[in-house]
Parts: sequence; structure tokens; C-alpha cells
Amino acid sequence: MKRPKLKKASKRMTCHKRYKIQKKVREHRKKVRKEAKKRVHRKPKKDVGIPNAAPFKEDILREAEQRKQRREELKNKQKLERQKVLGKKRKQEANKDASKENKREKKSTSKPKANSELEMDKNSKKFFCKELKRVIEASDVVLEVLDARDPLGCRCPQLEQLVSQSDGGKPLLLVLNKIDLIPKENLEKWLHYLNQELPTVAFKSAMQKKDRIVGKCVTKKGAAYIDLSRASLCFGGDCLLKLLQEYSVVKEKIIQVGVVGFPNVGKSSVVNSLKDARVCNVGPMRGLTKDMQTVLVDKQIRMLDSPSIIVAPSSSLHALALRSTTDIDSGNLLGSVDSILKHCSKQQIMMYYNIPDYRNSLEFLTLLAQKRGMLKKGGVPDTEGAAKLVLCDWTGAKMSCYSQPPASWTPSPHLSAEALAAVKQAFNFDDLEEDNKNTVRAIKTPNRASSIAFQSSGFTDGIIDDTELPEEVLEKKSMEVSEDAEGFSENEEEDEVESEEENNRMTSSKTLSVELEAKNEEWGKLPTGKQLNIEAGDLDDAYDFNTDYI
Repeated sequence: MKRPKLKKASKRMTCHKRYKIQKKVREHRKKVRKEAKKRVHRKPKKDVGIPNAAPFKEDILREAEQRKQRREELKNKQKLERQKVLGKKRKQEANKDASKENKREKKSTSKPKANSELEMDKNSKKFFCKELKRVIEASDVVLEVLDARDPLGCRCPQLEQLVSQSDGGKPLLLVLNKIDLIPKENLEKWLHYLNQELPTVAFKSAMQKKDRIVGKCVTKKGAAYIDLSRASLCFGGDCLLKLLQEYSVVKEKIIQVGVVGFPNVGKSSVVNSLKDARVCNVGPMRGLTKDMQTVLVDKQIRMLDSPSIIVAPSSSLHALALRSTTDIDSGNLLGSVDSILKHCSKQQIMMYYNIPDYRNSLEFLTLLAQKRGMLKKGGVPDTEGAAKLVLCDWTGAKMSCYSQPPASWTPSPHLSAEALAAVKQAFNFDDLEEDNKNTVRAIKTPNRASSIAFQSSGFTDGIIDDTELPEEVLEKKSMEVSEDAEGFSENEEEDEVESEEENNRMTSSKTLSVELEAKNEEWGKLPTGKQLNIEAGDLDDAYDFNTDYI
């Protein structure tokens, strides 16, 4: 049977469609021709010049040559004038630099040690120590800000000893900040324990706002916004101001109050809360305050904000993880998280982060990274980012955790009985206890079941004097000191006397640290969760690469 022939499609179309196609083709060709004309590079017309038959040809050429020479002379003249102006400016700058150098040389001959201090880097630990000592020397009263979650870990015995011995003894107040992050029963225990030694104020800083207003009404064009939430309020500020105002009345002068403490305890937040404005920069980053800042809170009170205390390298790994002034290096992140987990209960950590059981800190960070969606390329968990998140939780102002005070109170070895008696005479403890009770009643605290209990590591040693810094920090300055030492051979005897005094300070600080370690060992420990130490041979699912599984 023959296959039927298939008919070809007809090429007929409506006139409207055919005319439309023709119109589009004409427009396209017109556009192509127009662009082709633009791309054509026309040759520049050649200068015909002056014809030979023109009259006065030689005179015209001579005038053209003269005009050309005048233009070149004018350009050269302008160039020379510009060079003269630049030369004068350079001479003036050189004279200014020379005068500044002469002034510096005169100052260096009179004060050789001041020159090295001027060249100090603001981010260096040596500069932090220098500014901290400036604050202590300039202040009449010193406030040591403590994190209510770990008050003992935020106390620096070297700082307290320096304050009690400077200028015959300055009053030292303890400010227990972040009291809204611990249970009420634990807060009362800590206030009772700390008030036996030094006056302690229960305090809760106000939340910071972008418009430099703290906990107040914010008015804008066409609208009004009033934040009445409890998180934006400050508790304990009236009690602290009352104590300072009474002390200023006794002294009959404007007092300067220094605010000191370890990083992320809320020093700048305390100053902002007392001022009711954001006058100091605050944030979760460690070591945000670089130098001393003066804030006038009242007619009689002037606050001095200071950089953070530098943790001694000999401190425990737990103290270095939570109290260091800089961010932890990537190589030490795992060890820092491991030290935190060892001081806590495993069940409470699992409930807080909502993760299953883990065997070690690396597995904990892996599970946390997977839970939070912190993954690298290829779906690999970002354990480094998870470790930074854990450290930020423990040093920030959101995580609710607490530590128990020691069972029995013993006097601190670094504070003398005379200094404690002078502090108790300067302030009224009865009014302070009543104000603290009112603050505890007004504040809203979390439940014990929703908080994490951990074991405190005791006092944290700090570096107050820059001479106590390790050699690794000071090796950059060694070349500058060697060059300056040649020009000042006359002051060798004074330097020897100062070195002997510094050695005496070092020996006293060493004996102090030994006594504190003995005291920390005597304190009872909290029952922590069981940490499983699993070796490779104990695992049932361990794969042996020496045998072949078929």
C-alpha cells in the first residue's frame, strides 16, 4: 500500500502580518546603516598650508613661528612658578618638622621616659596598664564592677591591693552587675557574702539605644515612642548615686569615681546608666574601651571609665577564656570551650542548647553547629564559629547561669583589716542593705531550673604594672629602650633603685598569688555533670584499618 503524500504547510499569511514584517526589516536595515556610518573613521583633512602664490607668505610663516615660541615660553614660565611655590611649601614644612624635633629633644633630655610612653600603641597591653593606673591615681573612690554570674572570678586581688595601698587607702565599692541573669536566692547569698568584706551594690544596667538615650521617652517628628519594658530600666542606680553623693558631702568636694573591672562585666554600661545617656561606647567586643574617659554625672560626681584589666598568663584556662582582653585565637578555641564544659553540668548544657548527648567538646561543637545551621562548603560543620558563639554566650548579657558562694566566709589575704575598717566607716551599711533588698524585690530574675550552675575558679590574677608583663609583649620595645639608654647614663643610680622596688613588688605579688591558690583549693566544689573520657579502644563502632571486612 502506497504511503500518502504529506502536504507542505502553506506560506500564505495575512496582509497585516506581512506588512508588519516588512516594516521591521526596513527599520532594522536603517539602524544597521546608521551604526555603520558612526564606525567609519574618517581621515582628518590634511593642512594644505599657505600656497606659494599667496602674497606675504614669508611674513605669515614668521608670525606663526613667533606665536609658537611665545606659547612655549609662557608654559616654561608657569612651570618655574609652580616649582618655586612647591619649594617654599617644602621649606616651611621642613622648618616646622625641625622645630617639633627640637621640642621633642628638649623634652626627652628633661624626661627620658616620657618619650617612649608617647610612642606607645593604644592597642598594646602596656598602654592598658598605664591608663588603668592613671584612673586609680586620679580617682577618689574606685568601683570594681563584677559579673553577678561569677563574682569571685571577676575580682582581681592585685587591683584591690593597689587601691587599698594608694594614697593611704581609697574606698573600694563592689558593683554586682547583671543581677537579672541569676536566680533570686543565689543573688541574696552573694550579697550577704560580699557585704561581709566590702560594700556591694546590686545593679542592673539599662539597655543601650541608638539615639544616645537610655530608658527614656524618644520623640520623633509626627510620632512619639515610649519604651516602658523592664529590660530598658536601670535598677540600683539610685542606691549607688546615694552612696557617692553622701561621700562627696563628707569630703566637701567634687569626687572622681574610677570604674574598673575585667572585660564584658559592664563598666561602660554602668557609666551610661548613671548618666542616663550613651556617653561611652558599649558592645560585645572585648577591650572596646581603649583609654580613660571622663563623664560628668552630677555636680558633685565625675566618673572615670577605664580599660579592662589584663589577665595574668598564669591564670587557669577557664579564666583566660572568659576574662581575656582580646578574642581567643583559633588554636585555643577548643581548649577554652572544653574548660567551660568541665565546670558545668552536662544535662543543663544539653537542655540549654537543645542538643543530644555528646562525648567530648569537639562533638559538642559539631552538634551545635549542625543545630544552628553553621556549615562550611560541602556541609562541613563550622566548629570554630560554634566555639566563638559559646564564648560570646558566656561573656554576653543573655545567658542565665550562676555559681555558688563559698560555704564559709574567710577574709581575703590581700586586704588588710585597717583598709576594711576605713571603708566601713566611709559608708552606711544599714541603708545599703535596705536599698539592696528593694532592688532584689523589684528585679525580675530567672528560675533556678532554667539557669546553668557552674563551678567558679576563684579569684583571677591580673597584671596592673606594665613591668609584670611577659617578655613576649615587651620584646617589640626592646630596641627603642636600648637606643635611649645610651644617652642617659647619668640616671643609672635612680634606675637601680626603681628596679629594686619593682623586684619587691614582684615578690609580694607572687606570695599573694600562692595564698589565693591555697584559699581557692579550700572552697567547696559544685556537683558537676559526669564527663565521659572515652578512648578509641572503648568504642564499639571503632573501625580497625588493619583488618579487611568482606
